[in-house]
Amino acid sequence: MMSLYIGLGVLLLLAAILVLLSLRSRQISQNDIQLHRRAQRDFYRQRQRELRSDLDSGLIDQTQFAELERDLDRQLVTESATEASSTVTRSKRVYVLLVLVLIPLIAVLIYERLGYRQDLALRELQAEIVRDGIDDARWQRYQALVEDILEQRPDSGEHLVMMAMLYRQQGDFAGALPYYQRLEVLFPQDPDILAQLAQARYLVGNRNVDAQTRSLLDRALAINPNQGTALGVLGIDAFAGGRYLEALAHWQKLLIQLPAGSPEVGVISGGIAEAKRRAVAAGDLRGLEVSVALAPELGAAPSGVLFVVAKSSDGNPMPVAALRVPLLTTQEWPISLLFTDADVIRQGMGLDDFSELSLSAHISRAGTAIRRNGDWVGKPIQIELNTVNEPLSLSITEVQGN
Repeated sequence: MMSLYIGLGVLLLLAAILVLLSLRSRQISQNDIQLHRRAQRDFYRQRQRELRSDLDSGLIDQTQFAELERDLDRQLVTESATEASSTVTRSKRVYVLLVLVLIPLIAVLIYERLGYRQDLALRELQAEIVRDGIDDARWQRYQALVEDILEQRPDSGEHLVMMAMLYRQQGDFAGALPYYQRLEVLFPQDPDILAQLAQARYLVGNRNVDAQTRSLLDRALAINPNQGTALGVLGIDAFAGGRYLEALAHWQKLLIQLPAGSPEVGVISGGIAEAKRRAVAAGDLRGLEVSVALAPELGAAPSGVLFVVAKSSDGNPMPVAALRVPLLTTQEWPISLLFTDADVIRQGMGLDDFSELSLSAHISRAGTAIRRNGDWVGKPIQIELNTVNEPLSLSITEVQGN
């Protein structure tokens, strides 16, 4: 885009030069007019002297003298006007001709030079791909066009992103890596670019978070603490290293941001459930197995978020723990969950810090832990934590407010 502005600036400059040249040409023409007018005035004075001499010598009378002098005046005015009009008209014609011919020609040359013809071809190809899909031939044409544009404009962020995303969508992170590296130089404070570069490095480098990749992830999260790609990579790396609590922290933060029903929800929810199981098995978490069923008479569950909420017996109405599960569009029931210390909301506390809890489940259409009219709800159950030794069962049986 900057090149386009430069090209337009050049056109304006050239147009200004043409105007100045036209004005200069007009100034020269004005000098010619002045010389011509001076000669006319000399002729006029000479002719007046001759008429006066003829009058004095008696060759003409006073009436003839007056008539001849008026004719001489009219001749002077007519010639002056005709000359000026002719000169100005020629100047205007030359200027218009220069503008009509040279400006379009220069525009075409600059357009070709800066590569914007390829942009039009790329837009046409994109429309073709949207209409007919992408195959190997279109992919090769697309790649060639974008590469041609980048040769002309190597710092075009738009086209660098195009190439990086195309390779990424095909799972070719090695192909995407050099484009992300160039983008990081151009946009060092963009958290998405930093995180996507880190992800490419992680996957190309045998799933290893080295010092440079860690630095990229830290920079991305410093700018945007909720950057999804960075949270996902850190969660995967922590899980692979057996640091299940760390993986849970990253993935739970990521899960909150995902729209209900998206494919990523199932993947991240599955990762969270597995990390919880492994953390409980390793003794890092206390966990309660919970099964949530849906009453058959309610029919298909609405889209929304399933909450399993725990409240203490001390009379405080606020939940002490909450498990949030975005529902899939093809959700199967009952749902088996693991309610753990990681779901406790109160700072610095775990399940073992409570002797009794009230446990309930509901489906929130608005995605909130607080029940509202229209939510699908069930009756709570009371549990004594030190006596729980088998899975707990919760049921959703009615619509609140009906």
